Amino acid sequence: MGEPVAATRGEGVIRLRRQRGYYRDSLRQYWVRIDGNPAGAITPGETMDFIVSPGQHGVRLTLDRFWTSRKAVLEIHAGEVAEFTCRPLGPAILSLLVWLVLPHRSIRLDGPLDGPAVTIRI
Repeated sequence: MGEPVAATRGEGVIRLRRQRGYYRDSLRQYWVRIDGNPAGAITPGETMDFIVSPGQHGVRLTLDRFWTSRKAVLEIHAGEVAEFTCRPLGPAILSLLVWLVLPHRSIRLDGPLDGPAVTIRI
């Protein structure tokens, strides 16, 4: 996937890649929220680009209304692409424990290693 057109228009891009190969949640979509607003849904193996204005943004994934990822907060600049990956947290056998004890960690969201600085919040 090349650089999006937005990277040349003075906007930033949040690229989200959902990993394939996990039984848990394999038939379900993760809903993407940027700055608390619905931005789209992503399925296993899919990569999506979200165009954002330069500045600070929060990214969170949800499954239904209760089970979520932690919130990733990042500062993105014009022309910058921040790449994230997501997947279920843990194997299917631990799902009940994760859903009951750590509902805000049900989805793993990993931020960019060499891109903008990212802070993970609950």
